[in-house]
Amino acid sequence: MYVVSVSDEEEDTANIYEVWLNEISHKASLNLEVTQTLIQKAKPILKNVERINTLQTKGGKGLLATK
Repeated sequence: MYVVSVSDEEEDTANIYEVWLNEISHKASLNLEVTQTLIQKAKPILKNVERINTLQTKGGKGLLATK
């Protein structure tokens, strides 16, 4: 799942957060050919991409319940 937000102060800025069940699922997705193709297509429009803290999501609408 992706959460996309735009900035009121920076009109050319969007913040995109990926939500994954776990890190293993995320890493596995990066090995898919379709994912690699999409990353290559997106690179020209991306700048200032940075990894932020990994968050421990506890729940929310649309998320799978985990123990």
